[in-house]
Amino acid sequence: MLFEGVPGVIVRSDGVVIEGADLDNVVHAAVRAAASADRIELCGAMPVDVAAKVREAIRADVEVRVNRYGFESLEQVAAYKAAYATGGAGDAAFFYSAAQSTPLTKHDDVLVAGVANENDLRERVREAHSRGAGIVELYAGLGVSAAAVAREASAHELPIGFID
Repeated sequence: MLFEGVPGVIVRSDGVVIEGADLDNVVHAAVRAAASADRIELCGAMPVDVAAKVREAIRADVEVRVNRYGFESLEQVAAYKAAYATGGAGDAAFFYSAAQSTPLTKHDDVLVAGVANENDLRERVREAHSRGAGIVELYAGLGVSAAAVAREASAHELPIGFID
């Protein structure tokens, strides 16, 4: 999974790699990641033109997916984007499917945790919300059903992105 942020890998676990990259280097990072991956997932904030460049730059047998948001989250996403532009947004919280759940940890302006089941997802979303997260994105197999769980866990107060 690639997101625009401080360059470097923040998770390498259970076959999942979560890596920040400068926007100008996302395509290069994706090409590098595709050498050992069959799927590249891109953060929901990734501009569509950058996502298209990623798709064009890597092998055709590597799937490229972009995190998306349900219609009910769009106003919240817009508010988060506006707050982010002025430095007032809360951290982004990234959750990924894992064999064993991991503690919620902070890397720069990103909170991240692996979750093994719905109960742990609920707990981590609630914890991230209490720690000031402004947006949640789900990766590595946490799809629409997990998004519904996360949305409920945030009391419908956070936008929830997922890979469909």
